[in-house]
Order: sequence, then structure tokens, then C-alpha cells
Amino acid sequence: RDRHDLLMLVYAAMDAWLARERGCSRLAVGGGWSALLRRPAIESDEAFALRLLEQGGVFVHPGHFFDLPAEGFLVLSLLTPPDAFQKGLEALSKALPNR
Repeated sequence: RDRHDLLMLVYAAMDAWLARERGCSRLAVGGGWSALLRRPAIESDEAFALRLLEQGGVFVHPGHFFDLPAEGFLVLSLLTPPDAFQKGLEALSKALPNR
């Protein structure tokens, strides 16, 4: 598969996940290899990203790495293989509030 096909699989996985995770959304993507995910800002982005790494083995960037002005954002790589991306979304679900 070429990169475009893999990218479309990742987008499809993210959109299906977002349909189930009502507290999360993604900002419109204008290009590039990252998606900006809006999440409940119960804890700082950095604390959430570190907890996700420690508990789920999933690496995301806190929003402030990309100069987002408020808490409640994570940056996800769209270059992740689709199967690994799906597993990361499952771990993200477990890390969200009320799980």
C-alpha cells in the first residue's frame, strides 16, 4: 500500500473512534502528518501524555509542543501503522475520564 492508502486507514480508524468517544473531537486537518485531538482537560496535556505512555505504552505529544494555547489537546502522528494506531486509540479510551 502506498502512504496515502495507509493515511486514509488511519483517518477512518480515528473517525470511527471519535464517533464512540463523545468527549473527544479532532480539529480540521489541513495537511501534514499529525492530527490535533481535543480531549477533556481534566489534567494537563503533559500529565495525560505521560500517563498514557506509562500505562498504555502509547506516545502522543501534548498540545503545548505545537503552541496550542490551552489544555485539552493531544497531537497524534498519522504516520503510525494502522494496526498500531488502532491499539493506541484503545489505550487512549482507557486513559480518558470515567473509564
